[in-house]
Amino acid sequence: MAQDLDFSGSWHSKYHYTSTAKEGRFTSEYDVKMYRTGNQLVIQSLPNENEDYILLRLSVDGRFLTGTWYEQTSPTGDYEGVSRYGALQLIVDEDGQAMHGKWVGFNRKMYVQGDDWEIVRTQ
Repeated sequence: MAQDLDFSGSWHSKYHYTSTAKEGRFTSEYDVKMYRTGNQLVIQSLPNENEDYILLRLSVDGRFLTGTWYEQTSPTGDYEGVSRYGALQLIVDEDGQAMHGKWVGFNRKMYVQGDDWEIVRTQ
């Protein structure tokens, strides 16, 4: 099954988080490309006007993707170019057009938090 998954093309990544800087639940979004070698999958954001960036490194086990995420926030945004990282697990939908799961990581107050993450094929 893992060999059959096609990660080519364009994708859109979206994760949710609760901010410690301002009240509420927010969403961070990126257009991404995926690169696969064997059972390793790398997901990298495309350049954007905000100059923020994400990088995911995942192991593929059937429809299960498990690994780490790294984000460098925009130097001019609310979080002023801070780096964040953590763990992530996603499940690829049966049709291979989307993946959904959860992330976990720390916030600026050094508390562990987590929320939903989804990546959907756009092409």
